[in-house]
Amino acid sequence: MVRFIKYTFLFSFMLILGQATAQFSVGGGATTMMEFGNNKPFYGLHFNMEFPRNNQVTFYGRLTYLFNQNKKEYISDLTATAIDASTDPQWVTVPMNNVSSINYFMIDGGTRYYLINGFDEGFSVYGGTNLALIVNSVKHGYQFGEYDQSKYLLNAGDFSDARQKGTIMRLAVGFTGGIKYTFPGKGTIYFDFNPQLTLFGLPSNQNIPSSVYKPVFFGFNIGYRKEIY
Repeated sequence: MVRFIKYTFLFSFMLILGQATAQFSVGGGATTMMEFGNNKPFYGLHFNMEFPRNNQVTFYGRLTYLFNQNKKEYISDLTATAIDASTDPQWVTVPMNNVSSINYFMIDGGTRYYLINGFDEGFSVYGGTNLALIVNSVKHGYQFGEYDQSKYLLNAGDFSDARQKGTIMRLAVGFTGGIKYTFPGKGTIYFDFNPQLTLFGLPSNQNIPSSVYKPVFFGFNIGYRKEIY
């Protein structure tokens, strides 16, 4: 289901490209994203295309991939009991952590409005709204601290150190604000800020820990684009 929706969005994106006017731009660059409540940033790359309706209003589409981020969260202590009755001590505590890794694949698009100058003229500021489909790939499970397994047996109960895989599919809305400078005949450098709010998220299974799901996040993009006439 996730793949079907992802490819549907990609097909729609390519269909829009096929209907582009004679003037458009292609570009890409680096992306940094911060989740609200998570102090560790994500890093990745983006690719975008932009199509002017006129010199002040454009439509854009963007693909972004953010690389895996690993998280480790302490849960509690477990008890490991001595196998041999002569072992001292008879039991030791073993910390248990929730470990996970998550990445982001995002498709977003919307309208931009240019002020001061236009889409392909000098310095401009721009802003607008967007809609995004987001797919998070998640690996999660439990990790136990070190102990002498030749002497002690861990009472792990229902917990296992095996990793499970899942996905979270989301729909989000947001807006973009940025600046750009166009060098005539050479292209444009840009920087923009893109906060997003998740409207809903659909996990592929109920075992995905809630700690990996952050509904509000802030993206920062810097890159270069080339106008094509």
